[in-house]
Amino acid sequence: MVGAIVRWMRLALRAVGLLLGIVTLVFLGVRAAPGDPVDHLLGETATESERADLRRQLHLDGPLWAQYAGMLGEIADGTLGTSRAVAGQPVPASSLIAQRLPSTLALALASVVAAIAFALPLGIVGARWRGRWPDHLARLWSLLAVSLPAFVFGPLAIFLFAVALRWAPTPAHPAHPAAALVLPAVVIGFALSGRLARLLRSSLIEALTSDMAQAWRARGASARRVLWRHALPNALLPVVTLLGLQLAALLGGALVTEKIFGRKGLGTLLLDGIAARDHAVVQGCVLAIAALYIVAMGASSAVAAWVDPRLRRPAGDL
Repeated sequence: MVGAIVRWMRLALRAVGLLLGIVTLVFLGVRAAPGDPVDHLLGETATESERADLRRQLHLDGPLWAQYAGMLGEIADGTLGTSRAVAGQPVPASSLIAQRLPSTLALALASVVAAIAFALPLGIVGARWRGRWPDHLARLWSLLAVSLPAFVFGPLAIFLFAVALRWAPTPAHPAHPAAALVLPAVVIGFALSGRLARLLRSSLIEALTSDMAQAWRARGASARRVLWRHALPNALLPVVTLLGLQLAALLGGALVTEKIFGRKGLGTLLLDGIAARDHAVVQGCVLAIAALYIVAMGASSAVAAWVDPRLRRPAGDL
């Protein structure tokens, strides 16, 4: 019990250190970027007193270390700073992020479901009929999924499924949130399914040709039982690990896909903050995305431990 508490404390400290490092890099990056947010907000007709007053409100009038300390204080109090450019009026950046976060979370979860729904049958078919035409079709799907980026497949999907076939609503037409979620989730899930299907295929082939599988066949187990009860659980572990690592790509794809489909999520909010030189929004969005990534990695580790009970044991028990 004590060992588990110590491990969780170490993981929490690592997560805090990682978030602090990411926020520091973003803090330095937005201040090193060319241009002045005061000029963007007030324009060229503002007086020097107005500019100085706004610079003081944005905490840009002090030295760099004072600005950094002020940013940490805004993170600590939960406001994440005050956004002025994106909302058109002073609004806590945390409130803007809270408004957009459910949309991004829904898209991320639906994309994971779509990726698994694509990759699982493709990987099983490729391993079960290795070297035959079903395997060739599954590998062709994987190749297309890896090759087509979201900014290419997104407009193609809109034209094919929304305009030509009318199976899904277009971004320009109002629709139920669930219906509007399907097409962007399919776009991101399709991109993720390629690597997952290829890894599942190779892992499943290795599991089916292992000594364990041969032993179960020698005991009279059917090919279906060997596949579903013994080979597939062992082949899923590297797939779950890759899925956790691919969440960074998922969030990046969500950023582009949200812009293509006009979804009001963290991706579009981050792009709006960058365009408006809104430091609070940019820093807050990056912090929220990094926190989501860390939570998702922890969830993938928990799922991996559920799939493989050996991962639940402490290192000294192995």
